[in-house]
Parts: sequence; C-alpha cells; structure tokens
Amino acid sequence: MSVWLRRTGSAIALALTTLVFAAPASASGGVAVEGVDRARLLPPAGAVVQDYENAGYRLQRVGDEILVEVDNSSLESSSRFSPPTESGSDPISRLARSLTAGADTQYLAVSRILGWVARSISYRLDRGSSQDADRVLARREGYCTGIARLTVALLRSAGIPAREVAGYVTDAGDGVASGYHRWIEAYLPDRGWVFSDPSRSHHYVPATYLRFASETLDSADGLDGLLIARRDSSTSIDLYPYGAPGITARRNSSRRFAAALNVSWEAEGEGLAVLTGASQRRSRRLIEGQTAFLGLEPGHYTLRLEVPDGVLERAIEFPDRVRRSISVPAFEVPSRQRTRSTIVEGEVE
Repeated sequence: MSVWLRRTGSAIALALTTLVFAAPASASGGVAVEGVDRARLLPPAGAVVQDYENAGYRLQRVGDEILVEVDNSSLESSSRFSPPTESGSDPISRLARSLTAGADTQYLAVSRILGWVARSISYRLDRGSSQDADRVLARREGYCTGIARLTVALLRSAGIPAREVAGYVTDAGDGVASGYHRWIEAYLPDRGWVFSDPSRSHHYVPATYLRFASETLDSADGLDGLLIARRDSSTSIDLYPYGAPGITARRNSSRRFAAALNVSWEAEGEGLAVLTGASQRRSRRLIEGQTAFLGLEPGHYTLRLEVPDGVLERAIEFPDRVRRSISVPAFEVPSRQRTRSTIVEGEVE
C-alpha cells in the first residue's frame, strides 16, 4: 500500500493512493510478497534511533526524520541447517527439535518455527501475565514481548542465532495501530541478520517498523511516532506454505509453489475480476484497478473483468507454475458490450 502524508503548516494532510494486490492465502499458509517499501518517519519522543542495516532493511537518520527502506527481493540463502549436537529435554528444546526435523536449510528451519508460532500462539495484551518464553508456551498466548521471547528461545534451541528487537510501528492505515513493539532478528550465515515479526511478517518487516538502538527513552513527554510519507511497491506473488493465513513473507528463491496472475485495469476504478478454469472459479474485487490471483494450477483460464464501463473477457494459459501480469487499458473495456480476446501482454517469471 502506498500512503503519502504531507505536512501543511501545523496540520497533516492525508492523501491515499492504495496499491493492494489482495490475494487469499492457502488453507494453511500465507502469501509471499516482493518489492521495495520506503517510508519517512518521525520517531516517538525520547527514542534513541541510530543508522542500521541488515539483510533487506536499511534505516538512516536525516535530521529529525528517519528514512527506512525495505527490499523484499528473494533472500537467496543457501546456508545448510545443522541441528545442535546436544539438545535439552525441556518443552522448548523438544518443540524446536520437532519443528526443524528434516529441514535442509537455515531458511526452512526458521520458517517452520515462525510458522508454528504464528499458527499456535494467540495475541493477548495482558501485562499482568509473565512473558517469559516457557510461560507463553504453556499458556499458548502472549503479547508482542512474550511472542518474541518464545520465538527467540525456539530458534536458539535449534542452534540458530536470534535476538529480540525493540522498536516502534507507525500507523499506516492498514489496521495496525501505532505503538511500541517487539519483533525478532534471526541469523543466516550467508546473508546476515534478518528481521521477522512472528505474528505478521516473516523474513522481513515493513518500512513502518522503526528499530530502536536502546530500549530506554530519554524523554517522557508522550509524543507518538509519525508516518510522514510512504511508497510501498510490494505485491503478492506466490503462496507461502510455512506461515498461517494473514501472514506475509519474503521468499528465499524464485522457485514458485503455484501459478499467479496480477491484474491491472488502467482506469484504476472499482470492479470485479472473475477467473474460471482448472475446475475452479475465483472472484476478486478490484481495488483502484488492482487485484491478484494466487495458488493457481497450470491450465487454461478465462478472465472476466466486470467494471462500471462494461465487461471484458480474456483467455489466459499457464503452461507451468509461472506468474503473469496483465494490464488492461481503460479504453479496451467496451461500454455495455462483451468481447473475447487472447492475452497478448503480460510477464512470465
């Protein structure tokens, strides 16, 4: 989603230009995304923020503002996973050993642990309850601090270096409110440290996540952080089978789990896209002319675009697990008519 906030004197003028490739996750997994996310932020009062960079995340302080850039291109990590030679018999160690059994890469081992936490640990903001890893595991619930601690404990028990990250998330209008937050960082030997938020995003965090250099605030005047501007070109490109519904993730390689279709209508209006074929029928709402279909089997499909100006149908073929992108010029949708044509534009990944 692209969100632009512009300062006008003492007021903040808000303009939204939303690019959402909304796509359903698989029955048990999430959605893989790709693209670059950039944001300009003001940190909360008293926060200690310093320049920082890891695999995909870069933070730079410029005056009072913070510039964050997140690159969600494939990690391309080939680090092999080797479980520890000695492992404890406590519940966390036994669970970590079970979750990572048979994993051949560090990325897969991390993904399995993140996925289990996303599926099995419920979020509950109860500051009176212990957020120690063993207590969170026993209750199967915790808030961000406890979820991060349990995830780090599982990763370390599997022999994977990991640590908690304290920071702040600014409100981007996507249902996640501004506030202090805690996520994790895991280490891949050939890529370095990589952020993840176990309950939201795996192998990356959005550009609205602001890392603190210290957990101590220098001021107590209560001013919140602020999103000044954002440009997010991230799109949904494939399934992510290791997570949970609602989880977005960064891929490790360009290998696809299923075919995908990104649809763009240049008029950028509302409408409905209906895809029929391979013994299935799916419909997706166009949001500012954009939508996506994921988890498609190879085969022949018919795309029907229903917009206020008319209806357009196109035949589309997926010879393999490829990704196609189709852009329909506004003038190609005939008023009160139906046409049939074969896809001629599009990109195959």
